[in-house]
Amino acid sequence: MLKPKINLYVSNIKSTGIFYLCRLNQLKSIMLIIKSMKKFALLLVLVTSITIAFGQKNVRQTASNYLKDGKLDKAMEAINLCVLDASTAQDAKAWFIRGNVYLELSNTKDEKFKSLDPDPLPKALESYRKSIEFDTKKEYYDDILAKLNWQRNNYYNTAVENYNNKLYKDAMLNFGRGAEVLELANVSDTISILNAATCASLANEKEASKKYYIKLLKANYKSPVVFITLSDIYRQDKDSTNSLKYVRMGQQLYPNDLRLFLAETNIYLTFNNTPKALKNLQVAMAKDSTNYSVAFALGTIYDNISNDTTRTPVERNEAFQNAIGAYSKSIRLNAEYFEGNYNLGALYVNKAASINDEATKLPLEETAKFDKLKKEADSYLEKALPFLEKATELQPADINTLFTLKQIYSRTSKPDKVKAVQEKINAIQKK
Repeated sequence: MLKPKINLYVSNIKSTGIFYLCRLNQLKSIMLIIKSMKKFALLLVLVTSITIAFGQKNVRQTASNYLKDGKLDKAMEAINLCVLDASTAQDAKAWFIRGNVYLELSNTKDEKFKSLDPDPLPKALESYRKSIEFDTKKEYYDDILAKLNWQRNNYYNTAVENYNNKLYKDAMLNFGRGAEVLELANVSDTISILNAATCASLANEKEASKKYYIKLLKANYKSPVVFITLSDIYRQDKDSTNSLKYVRMGQQLYPNDLRLFLAETNIYLTFNNTPKALKNLQVAMAKDSTNYSVAFALGTIYDNISNDTTRTPVERNEAFQNAIGAYSKSIRLNAEYFEGNYNLGALYVNKAASINDEATKLPLEETAKFDKLKKEADSYLEKALPFLEKATELQPADINTLFTLKQIYSRTSKPDKVKAVQEKINAIQKK
């Protein structure tokens, strides 16, 4: 009776083993199915991605076709969908086409398309910039450069027209925009930048002028004029540090350029560094003895020293004689030089005035000395006359010269000339 139980037990064990074996085979089959499903899912994702990518490229091609057909509204809509999609957001060709679409919009005469975007050109330029950024093989670079150069020429021609109409600020802006367009392709347009800087100066746009001249230096544009002009802008702004900085940068490149030397002298004159200014001008006069403006500048320094009451009488008198010599030389070198004639005449007038002041301070009993000083003062006024008369001949409308002449004629008893000068003054004041 016990055996059947044992057999049954054994039989049950065998049955159970078969059951587990079947389960194991089933699990293996399920796993295979799952693995197959995973592969199918991955394949499905991959196929979907490829489909989306090709789909966006089809949209890109559609936009290009619309552009060729002149359907700018549809081209704009399609290409914007394309560049907004993650799969083509860094596609150089898509951005290139977008640039072309917006460039066409910026230049279209069709009112229907003009209303699509109030300011399409910046979008065109930004699209080209992105295309260049993503175009690692430079497939579109030459085409983009050609289009940018075309746009730059549009700006340039507009700027020239602005300049000819004396719209200097507009000219500055358009020359500057033309240069900025080419900067997108890493091309430095120094001609446009220089023109923008010049127009900025004419429009009295000092900050813009600084910006453009500094851009020229960064673009390795070589000219002493850039350093001189930039230095002078800072000098006028009372910024001696930057003014000297740019002059000295120029002097390192052009050590023998007299203009840079004189620009440095102007800085010393502006900031009342008389000893350095005087030394520079003496050197400059030795270098170029035919430069009437250097002689004139030298005269102004001696003139200032002669009026400096902190100096000794000997120093002031010596400076006075040197001023006469320097101003006279400037006139010999250029007889039509208004400033030289006017300043020499004014130098004599001021000398006469200081002698008159000295005479009026004398005690009443010193009549002999008073008469002597008055005679000396009148002699300086007589010396002033030919130079002031020449000055008013050179600039007939300069009213300061006419007033000075009238006073001298009155002082030296020339009533007919007083009347003639007064008539000129009246005529100027009526205008």
